[in-house]
Amino acid sequence: MACAVAGVGAMAMMVAPQAQAGPASDAPSLVSGAGAATRLPSGAVPGHWIVDRQAPAPTLPQGTPATKSATVPQTPGTVDSDITLEVRDVRYAGQVCGSGRVDMVTGPGPMTLTLTQSRAIASTWSASVSIAAWKVSSQVGFSVTDTATRTEAGSYVVPAGQFGYLEAYPLYDLFYYDIYSRAVTDHWVGNGSAQHPVGYCYNAWSN
Repeated sequence: MACAVAGVGAMAMMVAPQAQAGPASDAPSLVSGAGAATRLPSGAVPGHWIVDRQAPAPTLPQGTPATKSATVPQTPGTVDSDITLEVRDVRYAGQVCGSGRVDMVTGPGPMTLTLTQSRAIASTWSASVSIAAWKVSSQVGFSVTDTATRTEAGSYVVPAGQFGYLEAYPLYDLFYYDIYSRAVTDHWVGNGSAQHPVGYCYNAWSN
């Protein structure tokens, strides 16, 4: 059983798993290939998943969330109106499959299940302190409040005598960033993350 991450504009070949997908462990799971790794939803079975990336990968530095502790007390009311807050140190953290299913088809074998349609998928973001969305957007390189239309193009061959399932989930580029306040001697006050839709993850299996 194997699968690989697709390049831009292409989809990886899927090897048909013979067991139904279900929680496997609480540890993060990955689909690896073509020099990239995609994090799957918690409990996902890696052998059931493929990735269809429809946008070029970013060239930002790789990174992980900051582990510093904020030394300046902040509240949502004061931070949101603080014009001194700014986003810095944006790092690309790789690909991640979203946990919200956007489409699904099922059917008995022998047959080929397909998912082909265009969908608008929303970007997402979060921050440990209250900060304006436009400040985040200006640094990560995309609008964290807009949507991007991506076209599904997944298929799965269901073996004879079995019942097949094909699900589509959003594929995101994940970014981390830090938040600083220039009003207090350039102090770090928090961090956050943002996700930009770039394609689809497919979960397929038969039983």
